[in-house]
Amino acid sequence: MNILIVDDEAPARGELRYMLQTLAPEAGILEATDGVEALEKVEEEPVDVVFLDINMPGMDGLSAAAAIAESPQPPVIVFATAFDEHALKAIELAALDYVVKPFDERRLATTMVRVRRTLSERAALEKRQDSLRQYLAQAAPAGGVAKLWGEREGGSRALVDYRDILWIEAGEKDVHMRTSDGQRLRVRQTLKELEPRLAPHNFARVHKAYLVNLDYLAEVAPWSAGMYTIRMKDKARTEIPMSRRYAAVIKQLTGWK
Repeated sequence: MNILIVDDEAPARGELRYMLQTLAPEAGILEATDGVEALEKVEEEPVDVVFLDINMPGMDGLSAAAAIAESPQPPVIVFATAFDEHALKAIELAALDYVVKPFDERRLATTMVRVRRTLSERAALEKRQDSLRQYLAQAAPAGGVAKLWGEREGGSRALVDYRDILWIEAGEKDVHMRTSDGQRLRVRQTLKELEPRLAPHNFARVHKAYLVNLDYLAEVAPWSAGMYTIRMKDKARTEIPMSRRYAAVIKQLTGWK
C-alpha cells in the first residue's frame, strides 16, 4: 500500500507520517506540499490512499481531489484538515473519511481500518469514487484544475491541460482525445459528461461524436445537405464533420456569418 500525504505545512506532514508509519509499517509513504505536486505524484507513482489537506495556497484540496478522482484508477481520498464544512459534506456523500488536526492516533487507527477494508472491496470503491466526482465537480471552486486525465495504450496516464487538447471524439466503445503533441489518449468520461465541463474553456460540440477546441479550428468548408467539414490546425489538417444541428451554434460562438 502506498500513501500520499498532501499538506503545505511540514510539521503536519511529519506528524501524520509518524503515526501512519506506526499504524501501517508496510506502507510506502510519499509527500506533496500542494495540489499541483499531489497530481504529479499520483501520475508518477501508484498511490492507494491520499491524506489531503483542504486549505492550501494555490490549488486547494478540493480542486486537487476533483482531479485525482478523475484518474483512471483513483486512490482513496481522506481529508486531513481542521474541521471544515466541505470535509463534512464530502464524507456524508462519498469520501472515505476525514481526520482532524491535531491528529489523534486512535481516530487515525479507525480510519486505517476503513482504508484497508475499502481497498479490499474494489466494487464499493468504484461506487464511492463516482459519488465523490459528482460532489467535487460542484464543490471545487470556479477556475480550479483545468486538466483532463488521458490513458495511453500501455496503461500509463497523463494529465493534459485543456489548452493542449485539440478535440475529443467518441467511437463505438471508447472516447479519445487528440493532443497538440499528437497523442491519442483514452478518456473515461462520455462526451455528454465532458461538454458542460469544457464549454467554459472554448470547446464546442460540432457533431454527436466530436467535441472540438475552437482555438484549433482552422477553417470550415461546405459539404452537403447543410453539413460542413471542419479542418483543424494540427499538422495533418484533420477534417472533422460538423452536422447541421450544431452549425448554428458554432456560427454564433465564432461570429461566422
